[in-house]
Amino acid sequence: MTSAPVAEDLLCTATAVLREVLDVPEVPPGANFFALGGNSLLAVRVAGRLSRALGQRVPATAVLDHPTACELARHLAGMGGVTGSGPVQAARREEAAAADEGPRSFPLSAAQRRVWLLHDVDPERLDHLVTASFEVTGRFDAALARTAWTRVVERHEALRVRLGQLAGQDGEGVEPVQIVEDEPLTEFSFLDTAALPEEVGRRVLEERVQLLRGTPLPLEAGPLSRVALVRTAESRYRLELVVHHIVCDGWSLGILLDDFLDAYRCAATGESGPGSSRHRFSDHVRWEGEVESARWPALSERFARRFVDRPESLSLPTDPVPVDPHADGDDVALELPQELGAALARAGAESGHTRLTLGLAALGVLLHRISGADDVLVAVPVAGRVRPEDERTVGLFVNTAVARVRLDGVRDIRELLARVREEAAEVLDCQTYPFDRLVSLLGAARDGTRMPLARVSLAVQDFAESPGPDPSLGFRWVEKDPPERQSKLDLAFSLSGGGTARQSLTVTYRPSLFRRPTVQAWAEQYLLALDKVTRAVTGGTA
Repeated sequence: MTSAPVAEDLLCTATAVLREVLDVPEVPPGANFFALGGNSLLAVRVAGRLSRALGQRVPATAVLDHPTACELARHLAGMGGVTGSGPVQAARREEAAAADEGPRSFPLSAAQRRVWLLHDVDPERLDHLVTASFEVTGRFDAALARTAWTRVVERHEALRVRLGQLAGQDGEGVEPVQIVEDEPLTEFSFLDTAALPEEVGRRVLEERVQLLRGTPLPLEAGPLSRVALVRTAESRYRLELVVHHIVCDGWSLGILLDDFLDAYRCAATGESGPGSSRHRFSDHVRWEGEVESARWPALSERFARRFVDRPESLSLPTDPVPVDPHADGDDVALELPQELGAALARAGAESGHTRLTLGLAALGVLLHRISGADDVLVAVPVAGRVRPEDERTVGLFVNTAVARVRLDGVRDIRELLARVREEAAEVLDCQTYPFDRLVSLLGAARDGTRMPLARVSLAVQDFAESPGPDPSLGFRWVEKDPPERQSKLDLAFSLSGGGTARQSLTVTYRPSLFRRPTVQAWAEQYLLALDKVTRAVTGGTA
């Protein structure tokens, strides 16, 4: 008698959440999540909002496996335990968090601890510097830019910390902590080379950029970010941003750039700006330690089953040459053909396969071709932002998951995709499980020069890129993405773009192991494999 109203309530909740996350005016009950622009990252965001609204955990796979509001509502009704107290409990938790002024020092998250340990082994490593570089043209005011960046640092707690050490709980040893400073920890430099001869100015700019990117950021003293602005000509600038990875990931970088542009506008118009962010990275650390970590023992059992008899290594054909370990990284980039990009978009609506599933399957095919292996482990960077409040918070949320792609006994691509889809679901559901904990659980060998467990990775960048400066600001910029200087993996594949943006593939590699023409050929072969697996589910032949 009471099930129908509950189902109706759940349908309304599911529809409202989908409408908000997908940013569409209406979501008909039978409309397909993928056809409306959904992807694996947006599925995580939908699941996070549903979890908050219903007062219980909703996995991202519930959204991916039930891609209409009607199907999702039925699934939620069958989960059990759904009550109306979820929103009230959530509001009380948020009020308590807002009333808490927050600690002046707090522990490191699991992801931060891994970065700290690697930094301790090699403080000079450069792969922990997150960089952004822009060519700016137009009316760009250096004083306003300095003010804007200072306000960004004031807004985000993660940029006001430095690392310190406290005695361990047992009285022995020390533990790293994050110390929050009241004053902004920032470094902003301005250099004007416009009056110099062109060749001299170009050389000065190159030396300045190399120094900026090649100088490690001091974790203990801070600041953990630096900005350099160089005026190169009339109405032309170079803007460089460097942030330490221990307080910033790729998602955070987009937030910082959006907030910088907003703060610049406010400074130009005399407005005070948005002020401190309501949600802080210390809130995430507390939640991880008090709530999410309770899931980890059960996840450990799942990992033990998934990775039993795992392959110990992947034999890739290498051509070693001596290379400075702090410069052992380079990129190969290719644009995806328009037909392939369109097919990837259709695959979700027609088969429910995300770009992560299709990308992993194609990578398994490529690695089998070049190594002969039919059982490979692939590292998968995951956003780690499973709560709605984390979406606009700056910090190190990103984690590394591991997918196992097995081709042994596979008869066709559809069977391979079915296997890989299960692995992709595990990756999404287990994305907060600390990578270091997984390494210890599986007894994998550790090496400070490369990532344990996997030699190859696949990143699927589903988050939207910053739209850039509004024309009303009087300037525009073009990002000058520098190549990787140091790589944690032998081969790192990254698929970016989607929606209306052109999609691209970037393969980061170690020049100490591979020649550029070899990696270029592998990148082209990967796109062929991606096209093949995609056509298998979009009406093509395979």
